[in-house]
Amino acid sequence: MHTGRFMIKKFKLPKGIQDYLPDDCYSKRIIEGKIMNCFKYYGFKEIESPVLERYELFDGGVGNVELNKLFKVADIDGDLLVLRPDITMPISRIVCTKLDDGCQKLCYLGNSFSAIENEGRLREFTQAGIEIMGAEGDDVDVEVVMLAIKSLLSMGLEDFQIELGNVAFFEGLLQAFEIGEEDSEILVNSIESKNGIKLYSLSKDMNQKLLESLSKLPMLFGGEEVLKEAEKMCLNDKMLRAVQNLEKVYNGIKLLGYEKYICFDLSIVGKMRYYSGMVMRGIVKGIGRPVLSGGRYDGLCDAFGKHTPAVGFAVSIGYVMSVLRKYGLLEQSPKVQLIVGYQPDMMKKAEDYVDKMRSQGINAVCSFATDIHNLKINKEVIGAEKAVYITQKDMVEC
Repeated sequence: MHTGRFMIKKFKLPKGIQDYLPDDCYSKRIIEGKIMNCFKYYGFKEIESPVLERYELFDGGVGNVELNKLFKVADIDGDLLVLRPDITMPISRIVCTKLDDGCQKLCYLGNSFSAIENEGRLREFTQAGIEIMGAEGDDVDVEVVMLAIKSLLSMGLEDFQIELGNVAFFEGLLQAFEIGEEDSEILVNSIESKNGIKLYSLSKDMNQKLLESLSKLPMLFGGEEVLKEAEKMCLNDKMLRAVQNLEKVYNGIKLLGYEKYICFDLSIVGKMRYYSGMVMRGIVKGIGRPVLSGGRYDGLCDAFGKHTPAVGFAVSIGYVMSVLRKYGLLEQSPKVQLIVGYQPDMMKKAEDYVDKMRSQGINAVCSFATDIHNLKINKEVIGAEKAVYITQKDMVEC
C-alpha cells in the first residue's frame, strides 16, 4: 500500500507547475520568437541572468519582495540561494557591476518563480521583457509604452489596452497629509485592490480630506479626460509632475498613432516597491489579469551603490497563450502531410525522398517503420494525411 501511494506521488507534478506537451511547446516557441524579434528590431540586446541568485539580492532595500514567495535552497557552503522571483533585479545587478555606464537597452526571456500561487498564476512562469537603464525623461517613457503596444501586437493580440498610471501621484498625496510608511502600506493595498470597504474602516483614524481624495482614486479611470480630473486634485508639485508626465507620454503615443490602445488608471499605485514614476499594465479582453506590467524604477539600482534611472516591462507568455487560445489565434504546429516508411536497407532512399518533398514545400517526415503495418500505425498517431512505403523497386501509398 505504501509503495502504491509513493508511485502515485512520484509521477505527480508539484502544485502550480505544468508540463508543455509538443503542440503547446511549438506554440510557445513561436510566441517567444515573435516578441524577442520585436525587441531586437528596436535595438534591444538580449541578456540572460542565472535562475539561482543570492537571497540577499531580494532581502530588504528598494527591491524588497515578499519573502514568503521565494523558493529558497541551501548552497553546499551553507549560503542561502533563491530561485529568482523576477528578472529585473538580476539585470539591475548586472548593469551596475558588469556593464559600462550610459544607456543600456536590454531584453530578456526566461523563467521566474513564486513559492505560492498568486491569482491563478503558475509558480514557474515564463517572462519576456525589456529594460532601458541609464536614461530618463518623458521620451524614454514614450518609447517603452510604444514598445509595450508593439510587442503585444507582434504576438497576435488585438483587443487590449495599456493602462497608465504614475505612483508619484499617490505618493505626493500621502506626502501632502504626512502619512507614515506603515500606514502607506495599508493604503497601497486598499487602493490597488480597489477596496472601498477597507478605506471606510480606516475613516475614523484618517484625515477626512485625505479619505475623500483616496476614495476618488479608483474613479480616475478612463480616457484623456481623467488627466484633467487628476490635475484638479493636485496638492503639491509632485502630484502635478506625475500628471504632466502622463500627459506628455500620451501626447507622444498620439503622435505615433497608437492612442487607441491607451487608457489611464490613477489607482495603479504599484505593489512592487521599486516603482518611482510611470507604471503600466496590459489588459486583454476576456482575461482577468494583466498580461503585461512594468514602469519606471529610478531608485532600484541605488541598492547597488549606483544611481541608474530605469524603466521597463515584462510580458507573461503563459497569459498571452491563454488569450490567443481562447480566441482561436494560437499558432498550431503544422500538420504532417506525408510520412515515409521504408523496407530494410532503404533508409537512404527514404531520407532522400523526404528531403525532395520538403524542398517542394510538403511537410514530410521519415518514419522508422520498416513494415507497412507499423507505418499505418505511425500515420494514425501523428495524424499524417498520406503515407508512402519505399521498397527497392517502387513506392507504395498506404
